[in-house]
Amino acid sequence: MPGLEGLPVLVIGATRGIGLAVAQELLRRGARVGITGRDPDRVRSLAGTLGVWGEALDVRDREAVPQVVGRFQEEVGLYGLVYNAGVSPVFTRAERIGLEVWDEVLEVNLTGAFLAAKAFAGLLEGQGSLVFVGSILSLRGGARLAAYTAAKAGLWGLARALALDWADRGIRVNLVAPGWTETEMTQGLREHPHLGQKILGGIPLARMARPEEVARMVAFLLEPENSYLTGGVYAVDGGVSAS
Repeated sequence: MPGLEGLPVLVIGATRGIGLAVAQELLRRGARVGITGRDPDRVRSLAGTLGVWGEALDVRDREAVPQVVGRFQEEVGLYGLVYNAGVSPVFTRAERIGLEVWDEVLEVNLTGAFLAAKAFAGLLEGQGSLVFVGSILSLRGGARLAAYTAAKAGLWGLARALALDWADRGIRVNLVAPGWTETEMTQGLREHPHLGQKILGGIPLARMARPEEVARMVAFLLEPENSYLTGGVYAVDGGVSAS
C-alpha cells in the first residue's frame, strides 16, 4: 500500500512545473491532495481534472495564506504541506535589481513559506511533514540571481530552524534542492543559443531534471515511514553539488 494512502497534503504553488508534478505523484501514492496557485481559472480547471481540492492563492497576501491552509484543514484534513511557490523574474547583475523586484522575490519565495509553515504547525493535530522546495541555489551562489539566491538560501535556513523548533511536536521539516529543471521558469534559458549549452556543460549528468524526478523526492520525504528524516537538504541536481 502506498505510504501516503489517505493522508491529506496541501501543495502550495501546484499549477505547473514541479508543483504540478508533486500533486500528481502524491495522488499516485494515495494521498488526499489540495492545490493552490495564483490563477483562479487554472486552479479550478486543474482541481477538476485531477479530482482534488483547490483554491486560488497569492502568497503575497499575508492574511490569505493562513486562511487557505485553515480551509484545507477544515474541509480535507492536514498531515503534510509542500511549499513550492516561487518566482525569479530577472536574470541580471545584482546592482541592476530594484527594490521592487527584490521585495517580490523574497515575499513569494521566503515570507510566504514562513507564513504557510506557521499556519500548518498551528493547525496540525499530531505528527506531520513539511517540505520546502528550494533550489540548488539554497546551497551555493548564483550569478545574476542575487535576489533568488538570497531567498532560497534563507529557505534552507528556515527549514533547519523549524526542524529544531518543532521536533518535539513530531513535525518533520526538510528541503528539496532541485538543480536546473525543465519548467516554464527555465524555458528562456534552455532555449538561449549560448546559455542553454553552458548550463548543460555544468551538470555532470549533462541534462536538466524532469519535474517528476523532483516530485518523487518530495513524496519520499512526506511519507510517515521516513520518520527519522528532519532538518535535511536533499539535492536533486544531476551531480552539480558534488562538482
